[in-house]
Amino acid sequence: MEGEAEPADTPDAFLKALGESLKGKEGVDVGLADILKTHILKVAPAQNAVAQAKDAILKLAGERTTPPKSEVADG
Repeated sequence: MEGEAEPADTPDAFLKALGESLKGKEGVDVGLADILKTHILKVAPAQNAVAQAKDAILKLAGERTTPPKSEVADG
């Protein structure tokens, strides 16, 4: 069928393709999708993958809530 991707040959290829697909979808947070791809969407994720993903999400949230520092001084 036209427009459909061929199925991945291996679980690893499938998970990599899924991660890239998530990052390309409209309305998906690219930063969070990247965290999922990096820590969770793996054939054999680390034993502490959820903790690593949580730390990465907290770091991302902190970066997003901290206003950028202005390089121009008022006055």
